[in-house]
Amino acid sequence: MTLSNIMVSLDASASTPGRVRLACNLARRFDATLTGVAAQNPLPISIYGKGSYLDNHIIETAAAGARNELSKQEAVFREMTGGYGKARLRVYDREPLECVISECARCDLLVARGPDDDNSGEIVAALSPAEIILRAGRPVLITPSDLDDLPLNCAVIAWKDTREARRAVADALPLLRKAERVLLLTIASAEAETNADATEAYLKCHDVQCERVELPETANVVQAVTGLVRDEAAGLVVAGAYGHSKMREFVFGSLTYELLTSLRTPCLYSH
Repeated sequence: MTLSNIMVSLDASASTPGRVRLACNLARRFDATLTGVAAQNPLPISIYGKGSYLDNHIIETAAAGARNELSKQEAVFREMTGGYGKARLRVYDREPLECVISECARCDLLVARGPDDDNSGEIVAALSPAEIILRAGRPVLITPSDLDDLPLNCAVIAWKDTREARRAVADALPLLRKAERVLLLTIASAEAETNADATEAYLKCHDVQCERVELPETANVVQAVTGLVRDEAAGLVVAGAYGHSKMREFVFGSLTYELLTSLRTPCLYSH
C-alpha cells in the first residue's frame, strides 16, 4: 500500500503556492505522480445567475479573465514543482468543484485548501473543504495556508470506533509508516468501547508501531485533540469525517467542522 498518484487543487488564493510545494514534496517522498487541477468557470452561476442574459462583451471579458487566472495558476504550478518529472497539470474552464471531484478518480490522495485561507472571491469559495471531503471518495489532506511541507515527526490518530475513522486509518497507512511517532488518541466514553486494541493490532500488522494516549471523557473533544497536537508538536492528524447525518450535525453541530476550523496542523480526513 503506497501513494502512486497525489493530486493537488489549485485556486486563486494566496495559499496555493505553498500547497503545491507541499504536495510536490510529498510526491517526491513516494516517487509518486503529482497531478495539479486548475479550473475556473468564466461564467459561474453563483455570480451571474441561472438564465441571465449576457451580451458578447461580458462573455468575452469573463473568458479573458478566466484564461488569465488559469495562466497564473499554471505558472505557480510550474514554479513550485521545480522541474519534478512526474508533475502534470490538468486545466479546465468549468466549475472547479466538479472538476476536482471528477479528477479524484485518478488519485490516491487529494491535497486541498483549508477554510482558513484568505477570501479570494466566489471561485475559491466554490472549493469548499467540506464538500470535497464528502464527495471525493478519496482521503483528503487539508493543509493550513502557512505550510509548504508535511512534517512527519509525529502523527496523531484521532480515534473513535466508527466506519469513517477505520477508513481514515487505512487510508493514512503510507503516511503513518513514514512518521517517526504515531499516537493513537482515544477519549474515554461511558457510552461505547473505544476498540483501540483492535486498531493497534491492525497498525502493527502493517508495520506501524503506535503509542496509546487515552484522555478522560470530555464534552469538548476538539479542544482535547488540538491540545494534544499542540503539546506533542504533531505534524499530522488523521481523522474520520462527517459520520452523522446532515440533520443531526445541523442540530448538534459537527466535530469535523470544528476540527477544520480549529486545527492549524495538516489533517487527513476520510469519509
